[in-house]
Amino acid sequence: MADNTLDTQLEQVTAPVNTPGVADHKAQTETTTGYTPVFNDTVRTVIYIATLVAGIVGAGVTVFGDPQIGAYISAAAGVIASAFGTAYSPMRLAGK
Repeated sequence: MADNTLDTQLEQVTAPVNTPGVADHKAQTETTTGYTPVFNDTVRTVIYIATLVAGIVGAGVTVFGDPQIGAYISAAAGVIASAFGTAYSPMRLAGK
């Protein structure tokens, strides 16, 4: 029968796995990936914020107004954001 105490469970959760002393994810630099975005950080941030607001407005119009118009606004915001290559990706910011 396994020891099922809180201390044992914490040891199992915090125990190193496979590669002790080596980080699971290394920060990626732009030089290793070779990818250079078309738009700079400021433009992508402005587009991201604008389309985020448009998506929230579209959700509000969907709930409190005409659902078809709200869905159109939300879908257009998503298409515009993806066309500019903006995405919320906190893992990508880990190396900055």
